[in-house]
Amino acid sequence: MTRIDSIQAVHVGTDFFTEVDIVLPGSMPLEKAHDIGIELQNQLETIDDIERAYVHLDFEVTHMPPSEHKII
Repeated sequence: MTRIDSIQAVHVGTDFFTEVDIVLPGSMPLEKAHDIGIELQNQLETIDDIERAYVHLDFEVTHMPPSEHKII
């Protein structure tokens, strides 16, 4: 399964920090998954209003991504 699990953006100053959670097959080699994550990060950071992009990779969707982070 390959899909976007969640996308979040936080306004910081005049720009945004983004977090994207994507799902890739568990059988995909780490090297390939890493390259996909880096390429997505680089592409997102070429968008004028995005100062920083964080890309998280996973192999399943049964969790809730927001529950993995501290609520502030």
